[in-house]
Amino acid sequence: MKDMKEILTEWRKYSQLNESGLSRLYQHMTEHDCAILTAFRNDANDMTQCTQNADVPEEGENNKTRNRDLKATLLGMKIGVTKVDGSYIEDFDTPQAVEVSEDSLFCVNLKDDPNFFQTIQRLGEKYCQDSILCIPQGGKGAYLMGTNDAEFPGLGQKIPVGDAKFGGEAEFMSRVGNRPVTFAEGLETYSDLSRNQRMAVMAITKKFLSESE
Repeated sequence: MKDMKEILTEWRKYSQLNESGLSRLYQHMTEHDCAILTAFRNDANDMTQCTQNADVPEEGENNKTRNRDLKATLLGMKIGVTKVDGSYIEDFDTPQAVEVSEDSLFCVNLKDDPNFFQTIQRLGEKYCQDSILCIPQGGKGAYLMGTNDAEFPGLGQKIPVGDAKFGGEAEFMSRVGNRPVTFAEGLETYSDLSRNQRMAVMAITKKFLSESE
């Protein structure tokens, strides 16, 4: 398994976050706590490493529909969301390791909710993710938080990955340990939704909140 120094070295090498077309995302990161997570898994039905808080997939449910519900929950909680195209290594540094292409979500704590990271952590557990990426306001001291029973980083374990850095042109890129991602433009918020979309979003959010009580 990679040690802390190696993970931090990779983060610093690849975390050149370019500003081209993304000044608003940069502003959100400097003004609010942010996070990155997804509902994607290589096998959404494999519950062997999930916690008791994980959501058992319904028949016919796939990564796309689960990510749609995750996004709806975030919007319903008034968290800003923008899509992230990327990949990650599930079951990192084990014989079961596999690279998974994913549609991740870059989340912005627009309400400055002091429980923002705890909420993101609960969602990581709900969708049985190996980890979530937490980015404190200002982009300093970002860390991975383990949200299932996978060996890396481990449930409830924090792995520091350094600071976000902005500069250059072209695309907005990051790499956190073994997680390369490319950021898309545009932040979606609850206020952007139509009346019917808001009704659907709140129904999904209400389900998550009731399960969390």
